[in-house]
Amino acid sequence: MNNTIPAVDKTIQLLLQLSEKEATQAELSRSLGISMSTTYRILMTLLNHRWVFKSEEGVYRLSDGILPLTLGFSHEVNLLERVTEKVREISGKHQIACKISVRKENLQMTYFRAEPSGPVALTGNIGSTFPLIEGSVGAALLANEPEEEITALLRECDAEIPEKENPEILYDAIREVRENGIVFNLRKNRWNIAACSKPITDINGNIIAAITLIGVLEDFTGKNRKKWISILDDAVNECKKT
Repeated sequence: MNNTIPAVDKTIQLLLQLSEKEATQAELSRSLGISMSTTYRILMTLLNHRWVFKSEEGVYRLSDGILPLTLGFSHEVNLLERVTEKVREISGKHQIACKISVRKENLQMTYFRAEPSGPVALTGNIGSTFPLIEGSVGAALLANEPEEEITALLRECDAEIPEKENPEILYDAIREVRENGIVFNLRKNRWNIAACSKPITDINGNIIAAITLIGVLEDFTGKNRKKWISILDDAVNECKKT
């Protein structure tokens, strides 16, 4: 049985859309597959609560009325800010690509990234998204989720990725996170790159993000493997103590 409320679901979709970029009523209606009349009613409700702002040109964006919602997770925001600084430090000191990813519904989104100097970038742009079930990031973000949630995400994913074709790749990676607190992905992906990811948890133990190092196979084998485990463990622990 579907116990969701369609109007609330549509409103959340609209807010998520505006969190990425401003848009007109027609653009929101078209991109979300919502009728113009429903889109209008949602926007008028949000305007009434000052959650959105409408420009003279008819373009909507998120407004400051939504800011009180952030008070409830100020600790998480501060933690991510500290991890962001740590990612910059790790990338610069050790000359390796590093990023922070967060969950956005059934996707993983790049929240922040840092690249060493050089002509080639290995991490996705800030705001770029990938299937939630993919790679070491997916395993780190899903490590606390129940099996039925993971199964549903695998079923609903329509991307042609190794985890979709062979779910054991994801389940094995999740077990690695649960047992070791970190997971390595040594080229078992469509990008042919190596990576390792570690979950970032809040004060209640909820996973709010994942920190990931990205490189080549040699970066994460032999003695290097233990080095990166230590670096990520120390980084996350230091940020959580601050």
